[in-house]
Amino acid sequence: MSLYVPEILQYTWENKPATAPLGQVICITDIGENGILCRGNGTKWVRFHTTILYNLGTPVVLTGTTAETTLLTITIPAALMGKIGRLNLLSFFALTNNANNKTLRAKIGANTLNVAGAASLAATGFNFWLLNLNSATAQRNNSSTLFAIDTTVSMDLIITGQLANAADSMTLNTLTLELI
Repeated sequence: MSLYVPEILQYTWENKPATAPLGQVICITDIGENGILCRGNGTKWVRFHTTILYNLGTPVVLTGTTAETTLLTITIPAALMGKIGRLNLLSFFALTNNANNKTLRAKIGANTLNVAGAASLAATGFNFWLLNLNSATAQRNNSSTLFAIDTTVSMDLIITGQLANAADSMTLNTLTLELI
C-alpha cells in the first residue's frame, strides 16, 4: 500500500531543497528501503528515524589470493550523518577453520575504522560503530579511536578481507549498515 500525503513532498537526497523551513516534512526517496522522512529545523533537514543504508543480498566469497581485497563498497551520501549520527555495521563471516589468519577491515578513505583477525574459527561476527561527536568532522568508534572524517561530503565505506593462505576462504554472508 502506497503512503500518499499531499503535504509531504518527495525528493532525492541530491535534489532536496537547500533551505529547511521549520516543521516542513519531506520524503527522501533514494535513502533506505522505502525512503526516509525528514523534518526541517529552520536550517537543515533532520531524519525522523533509524535508517537501514545497506543490507547484503548475496554472499561475497574471497579465496585464491593473499592480497587485501575489497569485498564491498557502500557509499554514504554527503551530510546524511548530521552532527550526532552513528553508523552501526553488523556482519557475519564464514571462514576456513584452520590456524591460518584471516583479516577483516573496514575503511573510509585512509582511515581504518575496524580490524579483526580470525584463526581457528569457522565463523565470526565483524561489528562496529562510528559516532559523530556533535560535529560532522569528528568521530569516535567502538574502540575509542578518534577520527577526523568529513561526513559533509560523500564517502565510501570499504570492507576488505585478507587471507594468510590463498587456499583458504572467507565468505561475507550477512551485512547490515544502519544509520542512527
